[in-house]
Amino acid sequence: MTFEESKLYRRLMHAAHAVFIWIGTGQWGKTVGVNSFANEGIFWDRDIVMVNYPYKFVRENYPARYRSEKWPKDLKDIPKQIRSSKDFVIIDDAVFLAGARDHGTRENKELQKLLTIASHHELFISVTIQNTSLLDFSVMQAQDVFMFHKKMDALSMEFERPMIKARQVVANIKIDQYAKAHPAIHPKAWTWCSTTNEMFTTKMPDWWMPRMSKPFYGVMPG
Repeated sequence: MTFEESKLYRRLMHAAHAVFIWIGTGQWGKTVGVNSFANEGIFWDRDIVMVNYPYKFVRENYPARYRSEKWPKDLKDIPKQIRSSKDFVIIDDAVFLAGARDHGTRENKELQKLLTIASHHELFISVTIQNTSLLDFSVMQAQDVFMFHKKMDALSMEFERPMIKARQVVANIKIDQYAKAHPAIHPKAWTWCSTTNEMFTTKMPDWWMPRMSKPFYGVMPG
């Protein structure tokens, strides 16, 4: 089904905040998925903030409603860069900001605080990660978290957190089933939401190009 036909859509259509966690092996559509999702009609009144993306890359490749913002040095400066009630925030490859081994870092602690009060600021925040074992567990304990799954390979599954692994097994099976039943639909379009237990598809934006899945080409994030 399309996103607009889903239970997820009905839950979000009157919401002003949520945290979306996208997991799955690289090259299975997390980045294109999160951007397709952010461009669904339900979010059209929001500008889209790409955290720590190269400014030039965003300016040259994305529509005008996109902008890049560096993670601030002081949490008090976040409202100056991320606007309450007006932004959809994307933190792609969150291991660089909220890695499981970086639990005590300033950035990680501040992200935890932001997710905790996302409802107060009326923000939609999307986080992508290849495996939740790479992600600080506190991120998954934020308010109103929705888990989105892309395909995950066998090696990544070995390291997945036990409480997520069962969900991912279901996601892998479902994605294979739907992709086989609907060969005309691009395999990366399928997303399993384990929060609402349903599959949905999103339409890739007309302006999307493959190079946009590699924003850090030739650049070290920081």
